[in-house]
Amino acid sequence: MSGAAFLLPSIERTDWKTFLLLQLVLDTIPDPIFVKDRDHRLIACNQGFCRLVGQPYEVLIGASDPDFMPREQAEVFWHFDNVVFHSGQPNENEELATSSDGVTRTIWTRKFPLRNVGGEVVGLCGIVTDITMMKERLQRAERLEAENREQRVVIEAQTTMLDRMSMPVLQVGRGVLLMPLVGEISDRRAERALQTLLGAIHERGAEIVILDVTGVPTFDTSVAAHLARAVQAAELLGCQCVLVGIGPEVARTLVELQVDFGRITTRSILEDGISFAMKQRVRRKGLPTGRA
Repeated sequence: MSGAAFLLPSIERTDWKTFLLLQLVLDTIPDPIFVKDRDHRLIACNQGFCRLVGQPYEVLIGASDPDFMPREQAEVFWHFDNVVFHSGQPNENEELATSSDGVTRTIWTRKFPLRNVGGEVVGLCGIVTDITMMKERLQRAERLEAENREQRVVIEAQTTMLDRMSMPVLQVGRGVLLMPLVGEISDRRAERALQTLLGAIHERGAEIVILDVTGVPTFDTSVAAHLARAVQAAELLGCQCVLVGIGPEVARTLVELQVDFGRITTRSILEDGISFAMKQRVRRKGLPTGRA
């Protein structure tokens, strides 16, 4: 059977009364289906459409959207009807539909032009999919994602604050800074510590910085590499580094790891490191004792 056999010279309500089999087929489809003429009157629909709008078949046939839907929604339906009528092209879009029980659903409507044997658009056929639950799930997912983003921002801010609190840069004398390192030194914390340290050296014009690793529980190759990088970066800014807090266990670990700290001044305790830094600065400036 060719496609032309389905074309009608016009659409009249009486024409569809003879299509009992077609109506039966339409009613077996759960998705709402409707047919309109150019005046936006319903010529045919299935039971799925009746359930969507909450009206019986007899009331809907021959009626138009404003007769059973809120005016603002009917205007939207007519607007997209006219898009199909004027363009002759299919159209699909998201809409809101409020049934007679007052429940508003979100629907996805696909509309297709219906042509006569002369190729003129004499109406349209629409297929509706109720996407209310899908829309609600999507909105819930979006809300959860937004909440997760906010939580991640808060956690990141808290982590940054804790990092700064656990790795502050203190001024212990003119031109002398102290950065005590506390806790595990991950790549992320090491990068932030380096940024903080270099910023402080630049802003305060530091000449010597003391890195205290007493509070670092694990001293491995990664930690050693981060420290070496910090020392090298500080030296590029003209700042000498003093490493304190290296006990017997850490020293043995560094030897076993074959880490070269030959160019770095080390002291076992913080007091010795501060004393060395103060004397070193006096020596550099050629200042008499007591003017450092």
